[in-house]
Amino acid sequence: MITDEEASGVDKVPGTLPRMSGDRLAASYVNYYTANGGIVYPRFNDPADANAQRVLEDLYPGRKVIGIPAREILLGGGNIHCFTQQVPAR
Repeated sequence: MITDEEASGVDKVPGTLPRMSGDRLAASYVNYYTANGGIVYPRFNDPADANAQRVLEDLYPGRKVIGIPAREILLGGGNIHCFTQQVPAR
């Protein structure tokens, strides 16, 4: 849920729905970025972060798996995969 402090810190853009205190955030571990040598996935300061790390390490054994704090990204809409445009080398 978005807190009062977080809602007040999100710029309101004409033509879009504003983020309101109490709104749910669409936090999902599937919104990760796949790079040639690694995986960057969102962390939410939640106990499930550790399980997400293990699952991704199992899925991508040859890649480095890195979690980054993603709550600020969620507040603006979207997540890691949403704002990247990957172009794999192969």
